[in-house]
Amino acid sequence: MRLKPVRSTDEVEAYRASLRGREVVVIGAGRSGLATTRRLAEAGAHVRLADAKPLVELPVAAEQVTRWGAGIIPQFERFDQIADADLVISSPGIAWEHPALVEARARDTETFGTFEFAWRLCASPVVAVTGTNGKGTVCRMLSDMLEHAGIRHILAGNIGLPLAEKLDATAPGVAAILEVSSFQLETIVLFRPRIATLLNVTPDHLDRHPSYAAYTSAKARIFENQRPEDVAIINNDDAPSRQIAEATLAHKLRVSLESEMLQGGVHAGEFFLRVAGETERICPVTDLRLRGRHHVTNTLVAALMARLLGAPAGAMAAAISAYEPPAHHMEIAGEVGDVLFINDSKASNPDSAVADLRAMERPYVAIVGGKDKGAEFTELGKLLGGAPRAVILIGEAADRIEQSMAGGSPERARTLEEAVQRGYELAEAGDAVIMAPACSSFDMFRDYEQRGEVFRQAVQALEEG
Repeated sequence: MRLKPVRSTDEVEAYRASLRGREVVVIGAGRSGLATTRRLAEAGAHVRLADAKPLVELPVAAEQVTRWGAGIIPQFERFDQIADADLVISSPGIAWEHPALVEARARDTETFGTFEFAWRLCASPVVAVTGTNGKGTVCRMLSDMLEHAGIRHILAGNIGLPLAEKLDATAPGVAAILEVSSFQLETIVLFRPRIATLLNVTPDHLDRHPSYAAYTSAKARIFENQRPEDVAIINNDDAPSRQIAEATLAHKLRVSLESEMLQGGVHAGEFFLRVAGETERICPVTDLRLRGRHHVTNTLVAALMARLLGAPAGAMAAAISAYEPPAHHMEIAGEVGDVLFINDSKASNPDSAVADLRAMERPYVAIVGGKDKGAEFTELGKLLGGAPRAVILIGEAADRIEQSMAGGSPERARTLEEAVQRGYELAEAGDAVIMAPACSSFDMFRDYEQRGEVFRQAVQALEEG
């Protein structure tokens, strides 16, 4: 199947030309906002970058925008600071309900997100992946499959570099694999992926979205502009995402671990795909190093996407057997005295933590907690109340997690280093100590990556001590 981009090269160039002379404000001086500002300046727009921070805290951004011939608006908070703009583009980190954005929409000022902007300048056919959990795994695995097949592609979006930074590499013959967040989807207008999937939906980011319904509505927008010539890949085993995807106009393909009658599944211990009436066996499920039912589903989705993009079964099998989990995702951080330490810092919501803890194949001590995002801890509490050898709670959400536990006597630690030390003391030979926070990191750390690094360093200190 050869995918054509939704927007032709001529249409992309026409949109770029339409930006010349426009008064544009980009809100948010993070990586996405900076990349968007640069693209606008290159197109000849009169662009300014706005951010809530004072100028003294924006030295790099100020130097860059000045070099591009753009302006900067520090200490941004009100619409009247950007009232002369005829286009306002917001970064994913800026809430769609920010008062300035609300007023801009009320005044009919054209407003959308940096993701939408980059898509309008993207010359590639887009394959988009969203979901509460697993979207990064699917994108990385799909990229590996295409790499083994020699199929040209880029990987961008919510994973790695923003799409706006990779636009020079896009072309009609280059697939763009994009990991897409709810923050990016809530600000789209025309965004239309040729292949899209919503892997699963469970409560998350409720500290940003006003309700679970608003969060699911944002996720559902991945299918909003698809047409019958596009493809939606559905995880048939996840009822919420399946129900959302049923409304799409796109051609539907389904994967399932509970049925062998659909387009992707497992039979006799092997991955299979069924496309255009033909069944292809890929490889044994045991070739996949990632453990857990959810990762088997993720692999099926990636394989079906790869098949639609022209990858043969051999390339998929090679990528599956060679796949290594990324840093901070069920990563082995070390082993001390026959106790294995696992860094799962990327498990930043309850459902991802539950899925990874259930995949554990040895007794374990769980380190859980962090910043409370308003998620429901019921299932996590049931698991922590019975399965682990011991539970150590950290961070702001510790009280709520303990209240949700059906049994057990969790301990508390003031720091992650203290939790690692105590986990080692509570573990027995052959056990694991796993950090699966189920929460974001922002109460104690810059991001989940720093949290994972601190965990690694604490384990290293144990090894050296």
